[in-house]
Amino acid sequence: MRAITRAIERWFVRHQRPLPWRTAYDPYHVWVSEVMLQQTRMEVVLGYFERFITRFPDINALASASEDDVLAAWSGLGYYRRARMLRAGAIAVAERGAMPETVEELMTIPGIGRYTAGAIASIAFQRRAPIVDGNVARVLARIKGVEDAWVHAAELVRVCDDPRNLNQGLMELGALVCTPRNPSCDVCVVRKWCVAYATDRVDELPRPKAKSETRRLHIPLYLVTDRDGRVLMRRERGQLMTSMFHLPHGDASLFGTAPLDVARSRLVGKFRHTVTNRRIEFTLFEAELTSTVRDGDDYEWIDVTKLRTVAHPSYVAKALKLSGR
Repeated sequence: MRAITRAIERWFVRHQRPLPWRTAYDPYHVWVSEVMLQQTRMEVVLGYFERFITRFPDINALASASEDDVLAAWSGLGYYRRARMLRAGAIAVAERGAMPETVEELMTIPGIGRYTAGAIASIAFQRRAPIVDGNVARVLARIKGVEDAWVHAAELVRVCDDPRNLNQGLMELGALVCTPRNPSCDVCVVRKWCVAYATDRVDELPRPKAKSETRRLHIPLYLVTDRDGRVLMRRERGQLMTSMFHLPHGDASLFGTAPLDVARSRLVGKFRHTVTNRRIEFTLFEAELTSTVRDGDDYEWIDVTKLRTVAHPSYVAKALKLSGR
């Protein structure tokens, strides 16, 4: 176990990617990065992280921001509950006066679960806390030949020299070498201890999880503009993507709100969008209102040049790009 941890730590020091939250290991930066990386690819997160930190440079800045401002900065990353819980957690930390350092204390903060607590404790504060994400689970399942990842992660961090380098090394190894398909076993620093490699079971471990049923949706969208070129949007509060500004739509089941009464004037085009297990095909139409929008219906005319200041899901940007705006 000691030999494995030392090999991973040394490999990480030599091969780690230069990520912005690794420059000083500020606990707030580590926290934000871990939340952003949940269910989101690294290359996508890198495009958002520094902008988010520039807008909310510390925990107090995030805690004092409105939910709308935070969601606007998060727009396009998806899974918006993460942003709300990050803000709620920042409020709790600001009230305490300092970021907790142990897993037990961190897990008392809203939005911080077992994995995120372990990541902050080990990476930011050098605590001996295990972490298991998808990459770590895959690496450990192959090394040990079984899939009890949390037990093995705890065993490794208990005997390692540097919890920060070990845990990041496990994640980095899974991202760069011990990949889901076609892993680079020939350059892997733990190959000689790897049960899956020795027994020719690399492609079998970890066993794939059962996929949830995919729901396919076909939704018309309406692009309604005023004389100033502003676009009509509505703050939706339904079950799919809540408390965000959306384009008017033609599917009453989508958000639990009635479709906007419009006359379609021109087909702009179609595009696809994925949200968890939903595969959505949007059909975008230029349209005109056939009745007056009522006060209190949460409709607003939005200047699309200032879209970044408005909380909106990523499909809105796709639709506006398709329309040439």
